[in-house]
Amino acid sequence: MNAKRTCPRLHTRSKQFSLLSVLLLLVVQIAAAPNDVVERISRRDLKPAKEGIAREREWSKEIIISSTVKLLARIEVTNKGNGALGIGNLKLRIVDSHDDGIFYEDEMLNIDFTDLDGDGNREMVLSGIACLTDEKGEKVLRREAIVFIYALQPNRTFKQIYRNTDIRLD
Repeated sequence: MNAKRTCPRLHTRSKQFSLLSVLLLLVVQIAAAPNDVVERISRRDLKPAKEGIAREREWSKEIIISSTVKLLARIEVTNKGNGALGIGNLKLRIVDSHDDGIFYEDEMLNIDFTDLDGDGNREMVLSGIACLTDEKGEKVLRREAIVFIYALQPNRTFKQIYRNTDIRLD
């Protein structure tokens, strides 16, 4: 009898295909929801902290999640280049330019609010590239595309409904 062999290349390609499928679905969903304007928070939105030390940055805004729900979103970034997004029940590490084994390409994950499933509530989609480095932080060992999707629950909290990585944001 022939033993079943698994091909590492096939496994890698299936992961890439899976990620591309999710991203394609996201693009199709965004295009299919013409009444919903995608709201994106980017690194350019961050401003110097009013009462912070040099290189600290911040941003805050009320985000419309549905016709009846608005939540304050706040990003605070330290002078070391690490920062978190606080919204509802979540506090997620979305800014990381300080190399401590992992950092985000372009410093910050993309943050999009859009109605992916047509239920009238915007989901929060976090995406970007994580760079994993060696112990000294001198060499990038691996780059990994990451996607997280959070959906608003009836009790006005967010719940993670999708992620394609073992990397944690909390």
